[in-house]
Amino acid sequence: MSITSIVYKKELKDMFRDKKTLVAAILIPFLLYPIIFGLMGKGIKDNMDYVDKGIEIALVDEGNSKLGEFIKSQDNVKIKESKNILEDVKEGKLILGLEIPEDFDKNISGEKKADIIIKYDNTSQKSSMAMSYINGIIEEYSKGIVAQRLQSKNIDTSILTPIDTITKSPEKEESGFGKMMLSLMLPMMLVIFAASGPIASATDLGAGEKERGTLEPLLTTQANRMSLLCGKFLAITTMGVVTSLAFVGGLGLSMKMSPEAFNYGMEEASFALEPKALVIMVILTILLTMVFGALALAISMYARSFKEAQTYLTPLSFVGMLGFTSYFIEPKTMSMGLLHIPIINVVVVIKELTLGIFNFAHLGIVLLWMLIYIGISISFARYMFSKEEVIFRT
Repeated sequence: MSITSIVYKKELKDMFRDKKTLVAAILIPFLLYPIIFGLMGKGIKDNMDYVDKGIEIALVDEGNSKLGEFIKSQDNVKIKESKNILEDVKEGKLILGLEIPEDFDKNISGEKKADIIIKYDNTSQKSSMAMSYINGIIEEYSKGIVAQRLQSKNIDTSILTPIDTITKSPEKEESGFGKMMLSLMLPMMLVIFAASGPIASATDLGAGEKERGTLEPLLTTQANRMSLLCGKFLAITTMGVVTSLAFVGGLGLSMKMSPEAFNYGMEEASFALEPKALVIMVILTILLTMVFGALALAISMYARSFKEAQTYLTPLSFVGMLGFTSYFIEPKTMSMGLLHIPIINVVVVIKELTLGIFNFAHLGIVLLWMLIYIGISISFARYMFSKEEVIFRT
């Protein structure tokens, strides 16, 4: 254990001495999400503010209809002139255009169906939002017309809404939405970075040492191969966990700095986690990182060079993409069989924890599988480390 500890400290010291490692493993992951989600949040907020501050539309109202007057009276609508609405919409000079025919009021008063034309750009987010807003105004006006028609026939307008829906949920709306968003994103992120986090360190401590010629002198010391393997494996795991925590920290910072990118307009959405859920997630992340760390080290040792190791390890990072299954799994109605599928079972439990579900039977099954995975992956790494033809494969 003392030799393992020496190797572990030595490898960590070497990694942290390398500024490129610190930048790639900690700084970039921590800053990446705030930058990405900051830009996303700014875009979402700009689009929301665009509607709130007022949308500019072209209005062609040949009959000076009451609908046209109703639209003009809206605080958030500004009328803009246009000679060719469709062309201006296509070129981005105009966000949306509305054409009301001359006989619109005549058809409405005669209780006939009246048509209007909305011209918008379905490839533009702002134009689509403007169309939704205008559609809401038209729908409100249309309901008023229907109500007037019913009243003229002495019919109660409540006939239009025979059913009132009253929604109740065990969670408050803002906290429920926050938990749902976390249950989609957090399991995915933790699994992806548990898979990709150890790769850079494993590449350097395996194939990198072989390429630099520093592995052979290390093997001539009194440290046996198992001690060297354990020291390197623990160093890789540590760096992988640090990278994962940096990414998660960046995600948390993003939620604070750019909530618009996550809450979709729900200003009070809550993204809090229970402390015990957080502790269990950290444990699962560490165990999963150990699995990928051991596999990455074994593959790196097999590779002839640093470049070859990167090629071999790329598919391993793709395995972490199974984290995207968090978007399709519903823990409360899932099949128990999912708890026996590698990676996906971790996604299931982490998703349960984000939703406030503490199913210790599920947790026990997954932890048991994780220990089995770790045992298999370390055995594979030990096998690779014990083969002379692998270690000296150049």
